[in-house]
Amino acid sequence: MAIETASIPSGSGTAEELDIVIVGAGLSGIDAGYRFQTECPGKSYAILEARDAIGGTWDLFRYPGIRSDSDMYTLGFPFRPWPSDQAIAGGDAIRDYIAATAREFGIDAHIRFGRLVVRAAWSSADARWTVEIKRDGAASERIVCRFLYMGSGYYDYAPASRRPSRVSRTTRGSSSIRSTGPPTSIGPASAWW
Repeated sequence: MAIETASIPSGSGTAEELDIVIVGAGLSGIDAGYRFQTECPGKSYAILEARDAIGGTWDLFRYPGIRSDSDMYTLGFPFRPWPSDQAIAGGDAIRDYIAATAREFGIDAHIRFGRLVVRAAWSSADARWTVEIKRDGAASERIVCRFLYMGSGYYDYAPASRRPSRVSRTTRGSSSIRSTGPPTSIGPASAWW
């Protein structure tokens, strides 16, 4: 995904307006959803998940023996502590914990599955992000928001054949993701609260 400081052409249709967009429905995305709805209760938000399931890494990787290499008392949600005596947990247990947490706090109602964020552009004039979303078999969507939170993890779930062949560049010519001023966060929500 490219993050730019230029606007996305409007194209057809109108953009949905939200206060906050969270990308990813794994541990970081669910934590961010909880933080936003408790710390900013009057703000609207959506969690955009490219896949069709909650859990991120813990839903994607299901090979025998997969488990966390960190204890779940540390990795888990501070607002809903890890419920098991088993500190180093298997992937299935972690995925179930993420899904149960999202259900318990109503975060699951904000998740939109099958939404791949392909581009985000910041407008300094409007003080807003425009997020472009691709859906399989459907027209692309756009959401305009004031705050963009990237909780998408570090794995590219797309097969190698679907990856872009060129690097997206920002208006400053850098091939890295660059954000100068717009309200955004990359990483665990608890790191910036």
